Amino acid sequence: MTINSDTIKALIVDDERLARLEMSQLLAEFADRVTIVGEVASKREAVDFITSPSNNMRPDVVFLDINMPHGSGFEVLEEIDYDGAQPIHIVFVTAYDEYAVRAFTVNALDYVLKPVDPERLERTIDRLWKALQKAKAREKVSPELQALAGIEHPEQAISKLTLDDYVFVTIGRQRRFVSVQEIVCITANDNYTDLWLPDGKRSMLLRTMNEWEEMLPEPDFLRIHRATIINRFFIDASRPVESSGSGSLVFLRDIAEPFAVSRRSYTKLKELLPQ
Repeated sequence: MTINSDTIKALIVDDERLARLEMSQLLAEFADRVTIVGEVASKREAVDFITSPSNNMRPDVVFLDINMPHGSGFEVLEEIDYDGAQPIHIVFVTAYDEYAVRAFTVNALDYVLKPVDPERLERTIDRLWKALQKAKAREKVSPELQALAGIEHPEQAISKLTLDDYVFVTIGRQRRFVSVQEIVCITANDNYTDLWLPDGKRSMLLRTMNEWEEMLPEPDFLRIHRATIINRFFIDASRPVESSGSGSLVFLRDIAEPFAVSRRSYTKLKELLPQ
């Protein structure tokens, strides 16, 4: 197989033949940017394909099914060096089953839901393309300069979310995908963060405030305090920002208690307030 080195090398891993065929046909629409280097049907085949020393077609990305009968997608990651010196981007492909809750804690670039939506897949390809182009640009920078810039693992840069994206959360015993648009705010909780939803429920996630700030779209989300990020669409239009003895407060719909606003964020917040 002749491979264009300028394209994304993709491996499809799914135990269902029709699912592999569907993904292959969808990726064919991006032939100018994606080359499929392999299709495998099991955990073992995926590990062998990626780790074989004789295979010169190491993928840039693996479209990885989560729930397979002879080993899950997560077990594949346990046996390959996907975030080492030669990183491989992971895109989980899931039908929203019990294993998907772990997807959020793995250093995956993205996930797509079955049946795969072509527009959603296009956004994933865009992320992959940008990530790989940045990695190629950084390869031209010496390790010494990368160290000075604080770039230890540039390939692991966090992808930007859009309002149309989803995050996977656990609330009590319920697991579900939540639209980014539904996030009311995010608050710090020791080494974790709490994601607040319109129904008053919260989900604790293993993400830092800095990671959330980098991931969430601007100006829709604003970090108003070191411990708080808010969704501007949930700002209570009936209650403007109020001043208190120690600073300013902002009220959000469906949440009784206001949130403190830092002086540095006050000007940006005022620009987002409903006129």
